[in-house]
Amino acid sequence: MRDDLYEVMATIEDKFWWFVAKRRIIKSMIDRYAPTSHTTSGEGSKPALLDIGCGTGGLLRDMADQYEVSGLDSAEAARKACSERGFEAKSCWLPDDIPAEINAFDVCVMSDVLEHVEHDAESVRAAATRLKQGGIMVCTVPAHMWLWTKRDEAHHHFRRYSKAQYKSIFEDAGLEPVVVSWYMSHLMPIMILQRIAVKLFGDKGSDDLTIPASPINGALRWVFASERFWIGRFPMPFGASLISVHRKIGD
Repeated sequence: MRDDLYEVMATIEDKFWWFVAKRRIIKSMIDRYAPTSHTTSGEGSKPALLDIGCGTGGLLRDMADQYEVSGLDSAEAARKACSERGFEAKSCWLPDDIPAEINAFDVCVMSDVLEHVEHDAESVRAAATRLKQGGIMVCTVPAHMWLWTKRDEAHHHFRRYSKAQYKSIFEDAGLEPVVVSWYMSHLMPIMILQRIAVKLFGDKGSDDLTIPASPINGALRWVFASERFWIGRFPMPFGASLISVHRKIGD
């Protein structure tokens, strides 16, 4: 993304409904599906979590009590924001430059990362090598090319995904699917209406990163975050994004 977007993110990701709710959903997937610490880590030690594309460090902070966290990001502005929060984030360029030890992590997260890289399947395979056997990979991506707007361009996206396309990039990576689900489902009707408005009145190129009034922000956060109770337990028939959990089955 552009450096100025990281600067905005650093100031709002603890308040803006989308960032807060998404982290709650990701954390719930980790809590539910990650191997227990005694399974893959030494006695008394924390399990290890790798956040590839860690942005400004919100998830690193949220998971630091439970995990030894490591962050990677290609953007200097993102790494600087992490440092200001007390977390070191190393430079990373998928799929060939991942400065993290092989077979070392219990959890690998790539949250809204794969749409930013040209070689997404190769990036999944490279990231999977950093997982211990039995470890999990948690990923999210935006869905549906018909939802494409100038915001995708501002964020340097290569694509939005169909479900079949998304599933295919995990093939041949030594991973088995645990959950592959639509999410951001409850708010998708609002997004569709917004896209219709763009078609009718033009796309002003907004980055959609202005925090709404507190009651609206709180309501959107609650509605979106509530999907963590559904994902993986009940079928989500549609959604504006996709989320998955895959487990490493062997080397």
